[in-house]
Amino acid sequence: MITECAREAEVVNAVLAGAWPDRCDEALTAHASHCEICGEVAAVAAVIREASEHERRDAQVPVAGQVWWRAAVRARLEASHAATQPMTWLHGITAALFIGVMLAVVGMAWPSMASGFEAARTVSASLLTSEAVTVMAGPLRTTLLIALAAGAVLVLAPLAIYLALSDE
Repeated sequence: MITECAREAEVVNAVLAGAWPDRCDEALTAHASHCEICGEVAAVAAVIREASEHERRDAQVPVAGQVWWRAAVRARLEASHAATQPMTWLHGITAALFIGVMLAVVGMAWPSMASGFEAARTVSASLLTSEAVTVMAGPLRTTLLIALAAGAVLVLAPLAIYLALSDE
């Protein structure tokens, strides 16, 4: 069984050029009618050429104005995105600085917070007297305010960073 023919490329070229079978060499059409390989190649190439012409006719090419409009909209969108990037970075840096300042404040207030904890431990070990409560109230109030501020920062900081760095 033969799997190749020397004239196969000629048949394909004639079919794809649109010359098959009317405007091509009669010897080639006679050969394709006797050669099983060239006959099949001609039939398949004709189907491919017909499908290609059909798709070419049905292609929807957009109007030049529409292409220009889409390109202009995309350019404006990219320009606005590029313009907002420095502000996004600035928001992120600001949030990081805020968190750093809050941690520094907590670090500076830690000695008074530690003394408040120590006073609380001392009071809990002994009887609660009115003078012990008075001694303990000042540092505990300061400690409570700083702890609430630090807790709020720790809860709100990730949300602020997310909102500052999001693209929407």
